[in-house]
Order: sequence, then structure tokens, then C-alpha cells
Amino acid sequence: MVAAVVGRRSSPSERIKPLIHLEEEETMHVTNPKRLARVAGVLYLLIFAIAPFAFFVAKESLIEDGDAAATAANIVESETLFRLGMAAEAAIFMIEIVLAAVIYVLLVAVNRTVSLAAAFARLGEAVVQGVNLVTGAVVLTIVGGAGYLAAFEQDQLDALTLLFLEANAFMVFVWGLFFALHLLLVGWLVFRSGFLPRILGALLALASVGYFAESFGNILSSSSGVTDPLAIMVIVLAVPGELAFTFWLLVKGIDEDAWHARSGG
Repeated sequence: MVAAVVGRRSSPSERIKPLIHLEEEETMHVTNPKRLARVAGVLYLLIFAIAPFAFFVAKESLIEDGDAAATAANIVESETLFRLGMAAEAAIFMIEIVLAAVIYVLLVAVNRTVSLAAAFARLGEAVVQGVNLVTGAVVLTIVGGAGYLAAFEQDQLDALTLLFLEANAFMVFVWGLFFALHLLLVGWLVFRSGFLPRILGALLALASVGYFAESFGNILSSSSGVTDPLAIMVIVLAVPGELAFTFWLLVKGIDEDAWHARSGG
């Protein structure tokens, strides 16, 4: 019996073959990196299209600064809009997860460690965005008027509504740090790649400065007066680089010959 079992054991070379096959299979999947680059461009464009509605139209437009009662009333009156905004935020963080994987595959040939770190940073951003939806769920629960909420006075409920909305807004600066790190690392990878223009890498690194400044500025400052100037800084420093990268991926893609030479494929 023992001899029979031993006789069926595979040799080391046979055990390695499936691993080699899988590795070859993984490489063969990326036969058209230009198409993959355009997929990344489409995903970026989707985020650009959805984000203004999710973060401004469906949320910021309902908040009355310092007026908890008016804010709560706006959400009650526009509950469908608020829920659509939450659904849009959910769509964004799901797109972010897919995009993190696509960008990793595109840039892994430049430096595997840095590309992996960039992917983890973008995944971290997506996780914080997903967790941040909890604050919106709490707001909907508070304004929903469930019977057990009768233990609270109406002004207390309104104050809690504004409190959770402000916590939601502050968490944007937290996931902004993850996004800034991602942009910095991707900028470095693009600059070193040889199959994408160096200027795009420089612009992405500059974009990261805008997000780092906004996030750290709002976290370190107790004054609400810094929010608008820092938001303008993001528009000036970040948006041009992100848009340029997006449309380059969509229109030009990447230099396939340089990509294959870099990846050894």
C-alpha cells in the first residue's frame, strides 16, 4: 500500500509545471496593453462623470452651513436625491477597486513593489469611501422618523444629522491621503515607464501635492476658512494632470512596443 502511494507521488519537476503554466497564462492575458490602457481611461472617465453628482449635487447642495434644522428638512424633502448620491458613491468605490488592478497590471513592469504600493493605496481609498457610506446610512435612519427616535428631541435629531454629515465630509480628507499617495507613486511609475510621456508622470506627481495639501491642511487646521482655498488648490494642481492622463489613455493608449520590451513579453 505504501509503495503504491509513493509510486503515485509526482516528481518536483512535475509539481513545478502547473506553476509555470499559470505564470505563462498570466502573461498571455495581457496581449493588448493598449486596450487595457483604454479600459483604464474609460474607468477614469466614469469617475469624473459620477463624482460631481455624488459629492456635490446629491450632498453638498442639501447642507445648510450651521443650520441643522434646515439641513435635516432638505434631506427629508430630497431623500431620493440623497439616496442616489449614496448609490453613486458606491459605484465610485467599486470602480476604484477595478481601476487599482488595471493600473497595477499596466505599470507592474516598471517596478513591481511601487506598482503594488500604488494599488494598495487606491484600494485603501476605496475602503475608506465604502466605510464612509455608513455616515449616510445613519443620516437616513435619523431623518426616517422611526418610533424609537422619540426618545430624542427634534433639535437633537437635527444636530445629529448635521454631525454625521460633517463627519462624512471630513472623511473625504482621509481617503484623499490614500489617493494622494497613489497619484505620487503612479506619477513616478509613469515618469520612469518609457511607454507613457514623462510629462504625464510629472503632472500626476503635482496632482498629489494638491491632494496632500488639501487633506493635511484640513486635518491640521481648526479653521473652516482653509477649506475653500485648499479646494481651489486641488482644482489648479490636480485636475489638469488627472484629465490629461485620462484622455491620453483613452486616445493614445500606450506605446505597445516599449511596454512589451519593458515587461519582457
